[in-house]
Amino acid sequence: MVATQLAGHVDMDEGKVRDELQVAANFHFSEAYSDYVCGGPWKSCMIWAAGGDAGDGLVTNYDHSKKPSITGYGEQLPYLRQVLEAHFDLEHLNFARLAVIEDSVTFPHRDLLELKDVPADSRNSHRVHIPLVTNDDCFFTEDNIVYRMRPGEVWFFDASKIHGAASLTREPRTHLILDFTDAGRDGLARFPVDPAGSVPKDRIVSREPVSESEREALLGLAGVINMDNFRDIAGIVIKTHYRKDGGDDFVWSTLEEIALRSGNEVVREKIGHLHEFFVIDRSA
Repeated sequence: MVATQLAGHVDMDEGKVRDELQVAANFHFSEAYSDYVCGGPWKSCMIWAAGGDAGDGLVTNYDHSKKPSITGYGEQLPYLRQVLEAHFDLEHLNFARLAVIEDSVTFPHRDLLELKDVPADSRNSHRVHIPLVTNDDCFFTEDNIVYRMRPGEVWFFDASKIHGAASLTREPRTHLILDFTDAGRDGLARFPVDPAGSVPKDRIVSREPVSESEREALLGLAGVINMDNFRDIAGIVIKTHYRKDGGDDFVWSTLEEIALRSGNEVVREKIGHLHEFFVIDRSA
């Protein structure tokens, strides 16, 4: 897995992309990973997958022994298929999906934890993000850095590190997400790759520090948190991270402190379980 970085740019016809996303709007989008979000759903639709089967969107539910190929949905998107064929080595492409998020944030998490039992030669090892539709209220985060991706950019993305995504608007954000088997970074692309080595400074969002009064106000949510609203409160904490700098591990440390102060053992156990599941071990 290579470091998260801007790798290059793919010229795409905006009109053709828009037309095909209108076609895709009639597809069935899976919400298999919506447990990862607070707010609206995180939806995805496979256009390339094991056996050419669109499946249910949950990568562990595919037969990884079958050769990946275009799905029925992908067949209906000839321009996006052309983009894939022209710019990437499809021999090593495992999955390609359209991913849509709006008015929602994800819990900070690590991916690939659930793929330990998948054979190494068919396991997702490298991820690429290509924003198709986005706006200035859509963000990613990694290592307490908040940054934006722009349409048409190609990003190598280290999904094994703790990361998250946010759409702080009702405008849908759509990315093309590609997962490759381990071919090495240089074996993935068929276009001029000019990796930045990291997130470029002009993509990083400048945030003021969380003030002590703001931090205490968040911790004061301990007085109202319960199993009916813990996800809403988690969303407030996560959204704060995208607008203010609370330091390393701000989201999980704040949620754990809120749960501890609440005195609600059920909530404390729930937050602890989510932290374990999203960051440490997903086998259970």
